[in-house]
Amino acid sequence: MALLSFWKKSGRDTAAARILRRIEETPNRLYARVQVNEQNTSISYQQLALCAAPYAAACKENGLVPGDRALILFDHGPDLLYAFFGSMLAGIVPTLMSPPSPRQHPAHFWREQMQVINRVNAKILFTNTKLRSTLDSVAPDHGICTVTPETLPDETQLPSVAIASEDIAFLQHSSGTTGTKKGVMISHAALLHQVDAYARSIQLSESDRIASWLPLYHDMGLITSCLLPVLTGVPVTLMSPFDWVVRPTILFDVIEQTKATLIWQPNFAFQHLTNCLGHSEDEWDLSSVRAFIDCSEKARPETLDAFAAAVGRFGVGKTKLHTCYAMAETVFGVTQSDLSVTPRTETIETRALIEEAVARPTLPSYCPTTNVLSCGKPIDGFSVLVMDSDGNRLPDRRIGEVCITGPSLARGYDQQPEKTAEAFRAGRYHSGDLGYMTNGELFVIGRMDDLLILNGRNHYAHDLEFSLKDIPGVVPGRVMALSVYKEEIGSDTLIILAETRETDAAALKLIKKSIRDAMVDETALVPSVIHLMPPQWLIKSTSGKISRHATREKLLTASEEEISGAQ
Repeated sequence: MALLSFWKKSGRDTAAARILRRIEETPNRLYARVQVNEQNTSISYQQLALCAAPYAAACKENGLVPGDRALILFDHGPDLLYAFFGSMLAGIVPTLMSPPSPRQHPAHFWREQMQVINRVNAKILFTNTKLRSTLDSVAPDHGICTVTPETLPDETQLPSVAIASEDIAFLQHSSGTTGTKKGVMISHAALLHQVDAYARSIQLSESDRIASWLPLYHDMGLITSCLLPVLTGVPVTLMSPFDWVVRPTILFDVIEQTKATLIWQPNFAFQHLTNCLGHSEDEWDLSSVRAFIDCSEKARPETLDAFAAAVGRFGVGKTKLHTCYAMAETVFGVTQSDLSVTPRTETIETRALIEEAVARPTLPSYCPTTNVLSCGKPIDGFSVLVMDSDGNRLPDRRIGEVCITGPSLARGYDQQPEKTAEAFRAGRYHSGDLGYMTNGELFVIGRMDDLLILNGRNHYAHDLEFSLKDIPGVVPGRVMALSVYKEEIGSDTLIILAETRETDAAALKLIKKSIRDAMVDETALVPSVIHLMPPQWLIKSTSGKISRHATREKLLTASEEEISGAQ
């Protein structure tokens, strides 16, 4: 292929060059199998090139030049991949946008999307006819050249474009759980370092096979289930995240059918699968799996223990359950557990954690304890420091902000210099996560944004919410703890928001009592207010997590009638 000769002569090692090398050297090798409504589309490297070429041609036809931005808004399906790689191989900077979700309010969804559209200043939008029609009705003056598959040029050849390793390969937008989405700028060099280093950390080989339901518009899905496979030659089977939510065990179907070896998913997914298996007598052979990797949110030992108990009969023991600490600002992985041993769980004193910000291992004598799961050691090239609010490095077992250096750091946030300067300082990324180091391993406690100061003590919102996960009548995963300052008492008070489908007054009263009792038993905290809301009241981000910032604003601006009417 003449294109590859062009890249070899240029001496550039970029994601585009590696993909072209795969296309020339292994054209018939399977890259991805995309499952839509139980129909599979198999995509070889040659097919990827042929179907990406019209998207690359559309960029040129509409006057885009390397470095311009392209928005990609598709439902799950092959065109999502074709548009992304067609843009990248044309030197255009693609960013994947999340499609509408039935679990997210349409007004909130489109408000978020318009914030991204207005900030990115894209020159082209690839989407389908239905979504184009919806966008035109929501924002008739958006002014972006919009291209659907039906209007693509008739082109089968990819262009020859000069791309440097330091050029931006793509924009990765954050999930927006704590505020407006940020566009993380990832260079080709950062992407390739991440892929190479992370592949070594899990001993990836071309005999591996990946199964994934993860959405590609978030970093875990985009890297582990799209870019890592295409750059390493490891085939991947992609399911729709919406299909997975409805029937989570389709993941097990795919693992059994394809003999998949690697699966990444967030902690809530392990719990969701465990809950579903509690009502199922079906059997699967999952013995091909090398690792299920818990990532993207705090990994909980209780969750993985329950999952191991549920899937042990399918050939998945605890030794195959692993952890990773990752984020878009570092492309993906920062630490990874050793796949040859079970990740370590520490049992630490809850009181020391809350009052002293110290992870003190418990003594044999009784005291309240907290279990924390290791995220593993830093992958090649990364350095992880735990720092206090004054920028001083903390010793082992002291809780502080997790800060990261390494060659995979992002360039910063697109069009947001203030946020970039706040998070990227002196060559170090300040993650906003709280954790501690010991024996070279990282243990993550929670988010600084989730820290609630109640009665003069630090509490982590996600821990409070986790203690309420089994309350009868509460919609699973739809609980939020927050604090609100009350001037009359001069302190913050604890508020619990929980969704329920119950409407009977006696049932609602019992749910409130159960929440209050569980909170007192688990944390010794008494909520000042418990609001029971109807389903879908809490705002979730596109990653499926509670959007704390948006939900808090919704509560604080809601009328008394709206809140009281919900209960």
